[in-house]
Amino acid sequence: MVSLVVATWNRVAELERLLASLEAQTYKDFELILVDQNPDDRLVDLIKNHPGLRVRHLHSQLGVSRARNVGLRAAQGDIIAVPDDDCWYPASLLESVSGWLDRNPDFDAVFTTMRSADDQPVGPRWPPGPCLVTKTNLWASTIACTAFLRRAVTDSVGYFREDIGVGADSPYQSGEESDYLLRALAMGFRMWHEPAFTVHHPNLHSLERLRKMTYPYALGCGYVLRLHGYSWREFGAHLMRSIGGAVFSLCKGNISMAEVYLIRAAGQLRGYCFGPKDLARIS
Repeated sequence: MVSLVVATWNRVAELERLLASLEAQTYKDFELILVDQNPDDRLVDLIKNHPGLRVRHLHSQLGVSRARNVGLRAAQGDIIAVPDDDCWYPASLLESVSGWLDRNPDFDAVFTTMRSADDQPVGPRWPPGPCLVTKTNLWASTIACTAFLRRAVTDSVGYFREDIGVGADSPYQSGEESDYLLRALAMGFRMWHEPAFTVHHPNLHSLERLRKMTYPYALGCGYVLRLHGYSWREFGAHLMRSIGGAVFSLCKGNISMAEVYLIRAAGQLRGYCFGPKDLARIS
């Protein structure tokens, strides 16, 4: 069985799209653990409108890591996924992923590509081809909402850090996903990126969103790079991509995007150099 742990806050129409895509799955052996962070009952009628789904409706405080940890504690499946509440699945995805894991017992996780409605890669924009996930390429080949992890991974790694990530009580509003997967790699788990599979997600690169989220997200990225012992040379590759993006945008006359790239570089640098070592560990 597959357990789908969905943390949700302040979304109804997007969640409706996800639930509709789950009802259309050709593979039916899954449970949906919906971890609700809303202060009201806005999701009750939505869940009732999908009686064909096996839904466990739980609640948590704000914070994506807090919500996912509530869901992980309740999950009963042999395969664990944590889709975003605004993503949606092609009808054959769960069948394809479960079949791939059956055929590849030496791998402990598989990651899909994340694509927009018009089938363009989003976040990361330029994912690699099929490949073994490593500490070096993890940042370009993985994102949590595309992950399908064997139960052995989640049992061993445990829970997401609640001191970083969206909704955490710290400035570091990303990085909890990479931290979790880096911990899995450090334990020796083998993970594969398979771009033939797709999880759909709205485009992450609108200018409005980038202006709002780039700095706190970059802080988290830099902090996790430091936390997991990436060298200055390895960190420099991330920093130079941001600076290179700023230069390229300036050459194209796109001042707004150049500013976004420079803000990202500043956040990465601050997170890497000054990220605290005394944040609370895993809850």
